[in-house]
Amino acid sequence: MIYKIFLNRIKKRGIYFFLLLAVLGTADLKAKENSLRFSMGLEGNMTTFETVTLGRIMSVEFQLFKYIVNGVTLTLSDDFIGKTVIEPEIFGRWYFLSFAFGGSLFLQGDLGMSLLVEKSNSEPRFLAGITTGFRYFFGRTRDYFVEPYVKGGYPFIIGFGLKAGCRL
Repeated sequence: MIYKIFLNRIKKRGIYFFLLLAVLGTADLKAKENSLRFSMGLEGNMTTFETVTLGRIMSVEFQLFKYIVNGVTLTLSDDFIGKTVIEPEIFGRWYFLSFAFGGSLFLQGDLGMSLLVEKSNSEPRFLAGITTGFRYFFGRTRDYFVEPYVKGGYPFIIGFGLKAGCRL
């Protein structure tokens, strides 16, 4: 009972957080040039609830303001025993602390769907989470980046990963 109440509160707050970022982001139609970014990476997570699974992740994001980014992510995780999890999600990200050497700390809200596929059965679930990490830009024009992160939420409980990408 308490678990359901807690889960409903997380869902509502996550939706409000993402909607706030989406509304703030659509106000700036003159975003910086070349603000579309693509990244790929690997992550470990607990999407099957029984073991740590290996996930492959791909993201596309668009910088709306200097410190606010919206995007989409697709994660494919499996435990190599027979369970596969597909997670398409949208996110809103806020870079809250930047460093002179080219790095930034961020906080991100994730919303989407998680599809657990096991043999011939599939189970769709709501996905909501919070991700925090550090993005380090490198290269003379700061077009490339690497990004370690940690995330928590439902249904994956906890995850950690590393992505690398570039500005398109």
